[in-house]
Amino acid sequence: MDKTGVSRGILFAAVAAFWFAQYAYTPYVNPELMVMGASASVTGFVGGAYGFTQFLLRVPTGIGADKWQKKFFICAGSLFSGLAALCMLVFYSPAGFLAGRALAGAASSAWVPYTVLYASYYKPEHSTQAITMINLAHRFGRIVAYLMAGIIAASFGPRSAFVLSAAGGFLAFAVTLFVREDKSAGRKPLKFRELIAVAGDRNLLVTTLLATIAQFIFFATYITFTANHAVHIGATSAQLGYMNVAMLAPAIILNFCLSKYILQRIDAKWLVAAGFFITALYCAILPFTSTIPQLYFMQSFVGAGNTLTLSLLMGLCVRTVAVEKRGAAMGFFQSIYGIGMMAGPLVMGFLTDFSGLRMGFFFMAGMTFASLLATVAFLSRSKA
Repeated sequence: MDKTGVSRGILFAAVAAFWFAQYAYTPYVNPELMVMGASASVTGFVGGAYGFTQFLLRVPTGIGADKWQKKFFICAGSLFSGLAALCMLVFYSPAGFLAGRALAGAASSAWVPYTVLYASYYKPEHSTQAITMINLAHRFGRIVAYLMAGIIAASFGPRSAFVLSAAGGFLAFAVTLFVREDKSAGRKPLKFRELIAVAGDRNLLVTTLLATIAQFIFFATYITFTANHAVHIGATSAQLGYMNVAMLAPAIILNFCLSKYILQRIDAKWLVAAGFFITALYCAILPFTSTIPQLYFMQSFVGAGNTLTLSLLMGLCVRTVAVEKRGAAMGFFQSIYGIGMMAGPLVMGFLTDFSGLRMGFFFMAGMTFASLLATVAFLSRSKA
């Protein structure tokens, strides 16, 4: 294997370990906060901290990684993922969880340098293959995390999932030390004024707004407060992990089918609308589920919806932007949708304290249906 192939393999392993660390403990954050006696509003603040630090750091990280070394930011992000889990484990309290999730958000800001460096190992005409492969590593790491955490937490308790995440983060850090970066490769450094210049593109604004709402719903429900409902109907520690596997597995299959078959036959606009429709049904129906098999089915259902919205919107956001400005456009897109990641758990927490979890889900269903209408009204038709 040549040096480029070795570099791809090392970074692929680092990506899988990184996302393993970021997600192994997430099914247990809300249930453990419930055990600690934290209110839904406090739980929302903890969930929102992850999006808040990403919103603050994603663009500066992208600029810094383009100007200096991507490897430095990748190593730092991997180290932060381990420290985030360790922080929550050592300071096992709502305050510790808040600090840990903020650190995890800082770690996730390294995702842009990860993807750019991985793409530099491929020829420009093979960039789609590069993104497909790194997303495969991302999803592989998450699935393994949920499976292992479910098995270990069932035997040793929820805290063991945080130990698992910390180990995964430090392993990712160790692997990234061997990553090779070609100093001559990469993009032209991203400048803040470029973000302002591309922000006036209508398609970019529409797709960014829709993606922000999609992330708002995503982090308000099946990343955070769906776990509260799962505990309410009697989910065990293992089942809290497996319900996320149920969400992710069909998403991987659908991603493959989208690129190979579906997008050649159905316009992306209608697929995004279908994703919002599926998510709205999920939010409306989930509060009425009363068994774990029903919960697994709903998780699989919404995994498909999430794929149709976020994955396609990420691809569509740069379709009307000049090639030389697409890096800036993607930076704008990913930075702004961090607002949804931050605000979703906060709003859901306040709604739950004020009117109950069921009404919170109903509110999210209404908001998602409104997003469906906005997609039909404002998203332009164009083959993705």
